[in-house]
Amino acid sequence: MGEKGIIEHPELLKLGEPLPPGNPHGISVHLPTWEDTLGWAKRDPRVVDTMKTGYPRFFIPRVVERLADRLLEHFAQLRSHSDNDFDLKNKHALIVSTGHHALMCRQFFRQKFDSTPDQKVTFPILIVHWDGTISLVPEHHQHHLPTIKAQPPQPPLGQEDIFLVPYPIDMFPFAKSFWQHTGFGISSRRATYWMDFAPFFFPSSPPTSTSSDHPPKPPTPITFNQGDTTTALSLLRTRLAKSYSTPFSPVSPSDIFLYPTGMSSTAALSSAIKSLVLSTPSSTPNHLVPSAHSPPRTPTVALYGFLYVDTLKLLSTLLGFTLHLFPYSTPLSSLSQSLASGDLQIDLLVTEFPGNPLMQSPDVSELYELSRRHGFALVVDDTVGGTGANVNVLGKSDAVVSSLTKMVSGGCDVMGGCLVLNPGGNGYGVLKGMLEGGDMNGGMDGGGTMDGDGKGAGEERKRDSGYAADIESKDKAVGNGIKEEIKGETTSKKQGAQRREEERAWFPADIAVMERNSRDFVHRVRKASANAEWLVHNLLRPHASVQEVYYPKESLTEDIYEQFRVKPTADENEGEGGYGFLVSIKFLTPAKARAFYDAMAVAKGPSLGTNFTLCSAYTLLAHYRELEWAAEFGVVEDLVRISVGLEDKEWLGERVSRALKAAWECEE
Repeated sequence: MGEKGIIEHPELLKLGEPLPPGNPHGISVHLPTWEDTLGWAKRDPRVVDTMKTGYPRFFIPRVVERLADRLLEHFAQLRSHSDNDFDLKNKHALIVSTGHHALMCRQFFRQKFDSTPDQKVTFPILIVHWDGTISLVPEHHQHHLPTIKAQPPQPPLGQEDIFLVPYPIDMFPFAKSFWQHTGFGISSRRATYWMDFAPFFFPSSPPTSTSSDHPPKPPTPITFNQGDTTTALSLLRTRLAKSYSTPFSPVSPSDIFLYPTGMSSTAALSSAIKSLVLSTPSSTPNHLVPSAHSPPRTPTVALYGFLYVDTLKLLSTLLGFTLHLFPYSTPLSSLSQSLASGDLQIDLLVTEFPGNPLMQSPDVSELYELSRRHGFALVVDDTVGGTGANVNVLGKSDAVVSSLTKMVSGGCDVMGGCLVLNPGGNGYGVLKGMLEGGDMNGGMDGGGTMDGDGKGAGEERKRDSGYAADIESKDKAVGNGIKEEIKGETTSKKQGAQRREEERAWFPADIAVMERNSRDFVHRVRKASANAEWLVHNLLRPHASVQEVYYPKESLTEDIYEQFRVKPTADENEGEGGYGFLVSIKFLTPAKARAFYDAMAVAKGPSLGTNFTLCSAYTLLAHYRELEWAAEFGVVEDLVRISVGLEDKEWLGERVSRALKAAWECEE
């Protein structure tokens, strides 16, 4: 097989082996049987202890955990002769790359810690410098923390400060949820770099009779060239801008914001919108005269469809949005009536196009009209849609977020995310200004508590406060100034501060891998999509063991998908967009689903959008602790999801046919 990144003999893979095999930075892990997947969901030691890695947000990389332990030990040694009473006993720590993320983490821990009168726990932040010095930021410090040391000169690229937030070991579930839902944790490549090269991990030792007269020197760090990293980021932005551009609506590279993970891009945009809401006081009862004494109302978000679990929990649990869930079966006429009557007041609506795992396509044109009419922001996650390669919904949204970890990389060995602003979107100038360098402290530190019925205190009519009002007032001040940047990528130092901080959080080696992997992503998205369409039409839908196949083509929402499917243009040599590389299957019985999964001789584990075909027991991996809730949306426990790769059709067909045969022969 000629395509890169193929696993030719996945049947030889062992439980817990990284995917791709042998790659220390692989972001998936092989779970060969249904029972293995169930074991991971239950955190069975038989499975967990065997895993060398896992999806980096669901499974904190082991090298990151080792680094956290060593840094805490190092800090304890530094403080051993101090009278400071900071206690590291029974503590672990999360490691993040920016001060802003550390502050958000600390605030989250404060909210979740169940204190008692006789137990005082503080959550300081430790800033670790490359030379081994550590600055302790006390609990009461609320100001923005620097990403790098304030004293010149700046450290070389890749050797920036990292931030530790220690916590009691029994709070690990909360620490894990912050790591998972935000995507703020450092990457395995950054952790490995520190472990391999940080000089204070290699103390000089006195010479021995068998050694030279000179103590050993620490290894020389690999150097990263700032120009190369800047070029790689520019290439990524240009590549993505081309993917989202149309002949009538070009997208500037400056409208592409890059992040270390897909979830961190969603967090950045949601935090910006929350800040806008909190910066606008609630209206007085007559909705006309602003009152500076009114408390800020809780920002409110609607999720339309069955969204990725981490999107839901990021917005509600961590960012404190009041949450409204609307399944795809919700008529948009009903949603429109609720908005028009004032019964529903929202600042943000998030949806996926198409949705994972049931592949429905929401009517984003109608949702966009509602957002215009009622003054909320519409954000679409198009990861499954191929990040602009298969479908392009940017023109009918205020922003698109996408996980570059998936098919844009395809290599299954690096994380990344992007946020794309629609130049014609509502509040484009204000949002862009905030993402470039505005106040981003509307995250965890901005309140966001909910009262018993889930409604924000002091909540008033939508168009009189919050996102819509702030956009209306600030957009007049901003005018079209930022819009002029569509012709170029340059931004002022002040405007670019936030963008630079987020991009500095993305480790240079990860950026280089992502740039290299992404060079032919449009071709790979469309080839994998053609393979998936062939499997659905020729093998899956016709088979007697299959009850339903979830795929955009020939679905109930195919006509909506078709409206946004990328069509070829005169200067386009990549062809047209396909119907996606992701397929979900519901079998006649749970036993047939398990027989199919166990017999499927491909890589099996979390994630999607890999160059190699990747099968998963999706609901067990993503929703094991809320199976009944997921089933209410049609996401049943025995759903099998296949992310189709770039292999030859004959190779794929033989393996899928064999698995279907096993499902057919399975008896209850």
